Formats: sequence, structure tokens, C-alpha cells
Amino acid sequence: MRISRIMFFDVERAKKAQNALSKLVIVAPLNIDSIDIVVGLDVSYHGSNAVAAAVAYSVDGKEVVDVELSTTRVRVPYIPGLLAFREAPAMIYALKKLAARLKKIDVIMVNGHGLAHPRKCGIATHIGIVTDMPTIGVAKKLLHGEVVAVEGRLAIVVNSTTVGYVASKGGRQIYVSIGHRVTAEDALRIALNTWEAGSPLPEPIRLADKISRGNKIV
Repeated sequence: MRISRIMFFDVERAKKAQNALSKLVIVAPLNIDSIDIVVGLDVSYHGSNAVAAAVAYSVDGKEVVDVELSTTRVRVPYIPGLLAFREAPAMIYALKKLAARLKKIDVIMVNGHGLAHPRKCGIATHIGIVTDMPTIGVAKKLLHGEVVAVEGRLAIVVNSTTVGYVASKGGRQIYVSIGHRVTAEDALRIALNTWEAGSPLPEPIRLADKISRGNKIV
């Protein structure tokens, strides 16, 4: 009888890995004015496969520059707080293939959380540290932390530290957090700069979600 490898995922070992990775996080400002190419990463499920889409989006041109898809077998169950171990491998593989064709990638936007996470290592942080690239987490729901009003904005606070912000546009709301090599303020600005009125998510993520589901860009 065939036994699925999904049964042998070690939750405690994964949590220890996240604690170790969180200590490697760098919070540093970006030159916002020089940012053009934002790569959105998202995963959809097709049977027992995870299909990751990496979409290179030009902020200046407001258009898709390039797209890469990657399909991997799902080996890890869905466990809140441990999404990176289920989805990051496919995302990173698609990202690496895309990066090989591009002259530059300024920042990566991941559908998921960054430091707004119980161990300060959501999927955006995980991918940022593994690739050593600037990353931002964007999600529709709050996973961890408190939302506190700070200087007229709604900040996401974890252990007395602002790790992100709640962004609103056109009656919609998203949670934007630091992944790696960005500040909370930069993450917010980049998310807002790529978010079209009436859209549920910033364009890089919206398009990655759509393409990973097998839908054409319209």
C-alpha cells in the first residue's frame, strides 16, 4: 500500500526552522522612486498539484512584462502559520525561472504574510530570506498581531513593533507586512502604487492568482 509523504511532515521542526529564519530578517528602506518591476507570487491547487505563478509587473508601464508557471506535487498539509512549507517551493521555482530571463527584479509581492506571523516568518519572509530579495506580504485577512491607530494609519503591531499596515482602497481592505529587506512604510507605498481602484488586490498578486488558476489576462 502506498503511503503519502504528507503524513510525515514534522510540525515542531518546521516551527523551529521559522524561529531560526526570523532572526535573519533585515528591515531596510528601498529607493521607492527607482522601483519598476514587482513580481507577484501566488499558488492555486489543481487536484494534488500546486501551480505557482510568478508575474513580473511594471509599475511604470502598468503592464505585465513576463510570466512563469511552476507545478509541484503537494506534499505538506494545510496548517495555519506553516503555509510556506506547502507553497514556497513552487513559488521559488517559478521565481527563479522568471528571474533568469529578467534584467532586474525590484521587489517581490507574495500572497500571504511576512512578519505579521506568530513566529515572524510568514511565507513572504520565508521566500525573502531564502532568495535574499526584498519581499512584501499581502493578505486579505489578519493572521497575527494587533491593529492599532498610529498617526492616522492602521498599523499591524507585533510585540510592540510595527510590522505592516492595513491598506484601504475603494471600500476594500488588505493587510500589508514586511517580508524581508523592506520597511513597513515602503511595503505600504508599493502595495498602494500597484493597487487599482475596484480591484480586490494589488495587480501583481491579482494577476498571479488569476494566471495560477488557468485564466487568461484580460
